[in-house]
Amino acid sequence: MSERLHVFAMNTETGLRHTHLTRAQGEAPALPPLADWLGTAVETDEIELFPIRDLGDMMLSDYITMAFAPEALDSDDARRMNALLGDVLLVPERALGGPPRPGAALTLIASLPLARADHKATLPKAAMDLRAEQTAAPSPAPGRMGALPWLMMGLALIALILLWVS
Repeated sequence: MSERLHVFAMNTETGLRHTHLTRAQGEAPALPPLADWLGTAVETDEIELFPIRDLGDMMLSDYITMAFAPEALDSDDARRMNALLGDVLLVPERALGGPPRPGAALTLIASLPLARADHKATLPKAAMDLRAEQTAAPSPAPGRMGALPWLMMGLALIALILLWVS
């Protein structure tokens, strides 16, 4: 069974921003009692809580698709998410101590299965040639010198001038 992402509408506007980006920027707002609201323990480093208006012209369903890669997003779920105003709470199942039992502060909008690697593919073995072929470094084009000889000549010239002046 795959992990799920629970999308909740917050029935109270908090104006708080607690996202992966705000945490990376070192912001740590005082969060509402999310464990009480969800009816289970919550690992707040895994959740996202923000006002929908922060997305600008982006639809919430598009943000969720890009940020969380759900396996499926049916049109009814997308329509409900895109109709939201106010604040939203996104909670991956791994952030919860048990099944969510939202109270009056939250309304469950969707519970989406998240994509995960199955690691079931059979990959072909890589061809291994144990005889390492030596490749010679390319030689400079005839008549062209690299930078090192010029540098050495310049340093020698400076040394000669310093000897002559002293």
